Amino acid sequence: MATTFNELLGEQLIEHNDSNNESNQISTNELNGKNVGLYFSAYSCPACRNFTPKLAVFFKGYNSEMEEKLDIVFISSDEDQAAFDEYFKEMPWKALPFSDRDRSKTLREKFNVKNIPALVMLSPTCEINSWNDVDVVRGAYHGAVRHWCKGKHLFWSREARENEYVWDGIICHQCYMSPIIGLRHGCTDQKCYVDLCETCLTKTKHEHPLVEYLVPKRQYSLEQLFRSVPHLLSPNSEEKIETKTIWKNDVKSVGFYFSAHWCGPCRDFTPKLVEVYKEAQIKSLSFRIVFVSSDFTYQSFNEYRSEMPWPAVPLNSGHLLDTYFQSSYIPRLFVVSSDGKVLSCRGVNDVSRKGIEALKTWTQGETLPLPTADEFEWEDVSCDGCSMSPIIGQRYHCHTCNNYDLCAECKKKGHEHPLELVPQPTEDEDD
Repeated sequence: MATTFNELLGEQLIEHNDSNNESNQISTNELNGKNVGLYFSAYSCPACRNFTPKLAVFFKGYNSEMEEKLDIVFISSDEDQAAFDEYFKEMPWKALPFSDRDRSKTLREKFNVKNIPALVMLSPTCEINSWNDVDVVRGAYHGAVRHWCKGKHLFWSREARENEYVWDGIICHQCYMSPIIGLRHGCTDQKCYVDLCETCLTKTKHEHPLVEYLVPKRQYSLEQLFRSVPHLLSPNSEEKIETKTIWKNDVKSVGFYFSAHWCGPCRDFTPKLVEVYKEAQIKSLSFRIVFVSSDFTYQSFNEYRSEMPWPAVPLNSGHLLDTYFQSSYIPRLFVVSSDGKVLSCRGVNDVSRKGIEALKTWTQGETLPLPTADEFEWEDVSCDGCSMSPIIGQRYHCHTCNNYDLCAECKKKGHEHPLELVPQPTEDEDD
């Protein structure tokens, strides 16, 4: 590891000048003696664009008090100078010049940055104090700044005991256990980002109800799965439905449909699911679906659910379900039997392949056989050769090119770099 910031970042950085709206070159020596956060981000990344204003407010709030001890350097993952320049205007800190692309790539590899935004805190001698403090800023842990300036880390943890779940990336807002180990409790109001460990739950008063999170991959009854949902909404109306009606009348299985109006692939799949569901109702199959929305507004939520003949979880009430099923992208259809067994994590793929036959299998409490290598759909992955979307069949990935995948046919045509066959995921793995 480099021992000076000059060795790590080069001799020159840039800093935005508000007086003339331009960026000026400065010496990296200005970082000497400081604790420095390397901020890996990109204008093209929505999550980064959402996070940067929070970091800017956080930084400005303490900069006058801590400016001799703390600084931040932006390490861009953007592909063009214009995007870099536009994005850097939002930042009250320094940046590695866009022209130093090789160094930017080297830094991402050195600090093992696989996802952005990422914030790596370094001591004045370039030793790592903490790997990723994005969650610190998101959680508004103001005490963290003083710890950063002292080259210390705010958080602590312990070894997990048998059967205790480790909530990676989740921090207790009271005692700063990171990650939370064991039972996790959170606020039912999605605008209130509060997480507590079991110990702090008994010591904390909160303005909203606190609920226990369901541990992913553990089996729960349908009643337990719906415990955090106050009620359901009738299709195309505001009528409230009791959640227990979903699993009454000898229902054999329930599909949790995670989707959103703004999502193109969701809008493409929903009519297919509606068609199959209506056919199942005609055939009196004991299968139900519940819509769990990722929409941002009530208008889009209500417009979208009006297209569906099944009830919906109220907007902003599906967070615990989303966490339990670990729905990292949409559309997703998770199918659960009446006794709580997860029958499918890939219901979208199953319905696309098998149609009504998939629902017939689920109502018998059974799982579908995994698709063959030629049948498998790589959800949300396109072929960079022929633009097949999604890739169906075997998928080949290039680690040299950035985010580059080919289908089996395009792989036969050759590629300038080595290609690796991507193993087909198991039922409970993401693509």
